[in-house]
Amino acid sequence: MTIPNASPSLYNEDLAPATERKWGAFSIFNVWTSDVHSLWGYYLAASLFLLCGNFLNFIIAIGLGSLVIFFLMNLVGYAGVRTGVPYPVLARSSFGIWGANVPALVRAVVACFWYGAQTAAASGAIVALLTRSEGIMAFHKSTHFLGHSGLEVICFVIIWVLQLLIIQRGMETVRRFQDWAGPAVWVMMLILAIYLCVKAGGFSFGSGIPRDVLLEKTKDAGIPGEPGSIASLGAVAATWITYFAAL
Repeated sequence: MTIPNASPSLYNEDLAPATERKWGAFSIFNVWTSDVHSLWGYYLAASLFLLCGNFLNFIIAIGLGSLVIFFLMNLVGYAGVRTGVPYPVLARSSFGIWGANVPALVRAVVACFWYGAQTAAASGAIVALLTRSEGIMAFHKSTHFLGHSGLEVICFVIIWVLQLLIIQRGMETVRRFQDWAGPAVWVMMLILAIYLCVKAGGFSFGSGIPRDVLLEKTKDAGIPGEPGSIASLGAVAATWITYFAAL
């Protein structure tokens, strides 16, 4: 769509209604599964497990939180799907032409945070892999820059640049990369899960964690009640919702 004499501050190719849609169910599925099966997602899930007390309670709390997220995300995205108009433009109906810049900037700031957080997590995983080599471990311990090792800085910059190269080529490149990376994440997740089960000597639906440890950790987190209580499960579900709201 082309609008003659349009203001460049209000209209450009990115803000125009979509004329062609290539993000099908498979692509959208990969976006969300990759968000869940990420380093930060695993960190969060592992930290919340103690509050649930056992595996079943954990599934219930995370499941309820995920249903709320599913409902809210579909509600928020409904207008965009129907009209093909991006959020910064839709926000003008609520915040006005110039006021819509505020929520757009808020989203941008959050995106910048997650760009750095995911880059740090990914580079940290690469550092952990590389330092299995004695030579690289020696370099890791002997070089430092801005409070980090030289290896950490190098890996962070490399991951940062690789992501930037993908993003700057546009959303279609992001979609194609996601359609390849999404299934790859699932495959690696399954391999990791099998490896951990073998390493642990089996799989159990129980926590296997002493009750006194669960009580201590729950108390340290500031959650009233015992692990697996309604308050604890509610806190887990609320934290899960908040995490994905930030995404």
